[in-house]
Amino acid sequence: MSAPSRTALAALLALQPALFAVPMVVLGQAIGWPGSLRLPAAEILPLIHAHPGAVQLGYTAYLLVSLALVSLALVPLAFALRGWMAAKGQGGWHADALAFLGAAAGILKMLGIVRWLSAMPVLAAQHASADAAGRAMLEASFTALNAYAGAVGELLGVQLTSGLWLLGLGTILLRAGHRWLGAWGLASGALFLATTLRIGLPEAAALQAVAVPVTLLWFAGFAATVARGRA
Repeated sequence: MSAPSRTALAALLALQPALFAVPMVVLGQAIGWPGSLRLPAAEILPLIHAHPGAVQLGYTAYLLVSLALVSLALVPLAFALRGWMAAKGQGGWHADALAFLGAAAGILKMLGIVRWLSAMPVLAAQHASADAAGRAMLEASFTALNAYAGAVGELLGVQLTSGLWLLGLGTILLRAGHRWLGAWGLASGALFLATTLRIGLPEAAALQAVAVPVTLLWFAGFAATVARGRA
């Protein structure tokens, strides 16, 4: 892999943990994110209406990052890693499949995040001026939309496809001789996949609190390794 390509790959890898700090700080101070994701509609809609600027800024940044994995930037990263795998002699159909999984994870997460920039502020504004009956209808709409978009963005994007992508990358890294990076990637992928069990076992959702920092650190370590030319 050429030096410019290696630099670009290292930058994309390092971008993941760096950008994740923006929504954590902005949304955390404004609406108590990410804990507020589980609040009922009657509580979260007034928070969104009270902090429109912070919600727009935070979720715009979150459109670039998505629970430890970049959404928009994940797409070019997935294909940059495809080139890296080819340079390590690990090209072929499995490299193409992993690039597809990485890109799919980014797109699915974007679909989930967009609701906070489009539909939710509208519902929050209407909720603030509605009567009791109107608020009940808006809260029902919020709950239904949040359940659907959350399943697309979190369950399919963050947990399922990202978990499979990380497992694949971990396997490739092990085969390429990078044992600690490979094992770390496998552990990250396994944690995200285990979180999908929340469908039948709600307690499994707590695993994401572990999966996120573990994967952020993995990205940082991977970036440092690539930048030094060891990968």
